[in-house]
Amino acid sequence: MAKSNPRALAVTILEKVARQGSYSNLTLDATLRKADLSVRDAHLLTTIVYGVIQRRLTLDYDLAPFVGKRQLDPWVRILLQTAVYQMVYLDKVPTRAIFYETTEIAKQKGHAGIAKFVTAILRQIQRVGLPSVETLADPLERLSIASSTPVWLVEKLVTQLGEAKAASILAVINQPASASLRVNTTKITAAALLTQLQAQFAEMTPSAIAADGLVAPGGHLAGTAQFAAGLYTLQDESSMLVAPSMELTPEMQVLDACAAPGGKTTHIAQMLDPQVGGKVTALDLHPHKVKLIAENAARLDLADRVDAYAMDARDAADQFAPQSFDRVLVDAPCSGLGLMRRKPEIKYEKQPADLTNLPQIQLAILNSVAGLVKINGRLTYSTCTIVREENQAVIDAFLAAHPEFIQIKTPTAQPLAKAHGELALQLYPDDYGTDGFFIAALQRRA
Repeated sequence: MAKSNPRALAVTILEKVARQGSYSNLTLDATLRKADLSVRDAHLLTTIVYGVIQRRLTLDYDLAPFVGKRQLDPWVRILLQTAVYQMVYLDKVPTRAIFYETTEIAKQKGHAGIAKFVTAILRQIQRVGLPSVETLADPLERLSIASSTPVWLVEKLVTQLGEAKAASILAVINQPASASLRVNTTKITAAALLTQLQAQFAEMTPSAIAADGLVAPGGHLAGTAQFAAGLYTLQDESSMLVAPSMELTPEMQVLDACAAPGGKTTHIAQMLDPQVGGKVTALDLHPHKVKLIAENAARLDLADRVDAYAMDARDAADQFAPQSFDRVLVDAPCSGLGLMRRKPEIKYEKQPADLTNLPQIQLAILNSVAGLVKINGRLTYSTCTIVREENQAVIDAFLAAHPEFIQIKTPTAQPLAKAHGELALQLYPDDYGTDGFFIAALQRRA
């Protein structure tokens, strides 16, 4: 049962994520590689794992009247969460199958007494129905439970963006994320690759916002011959806007100060020409991640344009000559709150203190690399988060300390009607169905 039952495997994965702080995507991928599952069961497993993490606060609210003050073993609570998730959100799964499988898992992981308890809870839910969030008087708590997002974060988004925009963002973060890829334009055009891949991914279309992007509702995009041949790499659409915003020319020297795993590095490299001296220098703090950058560059046949080093970006000023780069990118370490749909555990892991601590690191990196930018060169700052503290507030603090820089309008290859920000480019997950992302362009003056 352990290797072939998607519901039992889901409980095991969710236990690991809860107990060990494992990343859900990595644990799920490792399980799928080892498990003996049909395509249908692999899809069910994936749906349950991500769905339960996405809806955790909602599911606990649903279970509260039935569980009461009983102290449940973590795996029993997770098992009940998986059952309620299937009952509420998966229309095509028969209730009898949910009851039977849940009871069998309870027997095998526990004993007959636990199985009886679990069955009784499920039957009571079936009989009485689940509580409605509409009974919650506090609008922030209501939005928190409905979207399964901690109250502090709901309050933050409402304060900064208004209730309507916050509710719109929180309504989409629990929907499945699309799969997206970036075409390696040194090898093939987007149109030609789309023609090749539509045989496997019939619903694949060009990205609405990124010229080099193709998007599909789902699918294992890293499992194709074209991926192995380096015709494309995996990257979110909003992230694909960074390299074009830098307005690169083939001969430029570029520093990517926080580069792993190398998506933006290799996108930059596509726009450079080593024959005329174009090069991107990629830094990351961790040697194993630097190896990943090099491997990605090699697979895409871009290794001659990329030099990767293990280095703390805050030490970059000590390692490179002043004014040695035409362009510098700081894709800063951040809270990742723009990735809540793709990595749902982020919204539970992050705390208000992160929005105080991270900007200090972000600003320190910007301060370190500022002197490396040539006169009339450009410093680009990007994050995959959606809160002001890590975005425009960091830029404002940097500009206050560096009058030699001015913020300019972030360029885009095409107009984006739903973009936010006066000079910076801010995208939210509900704008185009992408990750939330922020890009600011800073020019160095004489």
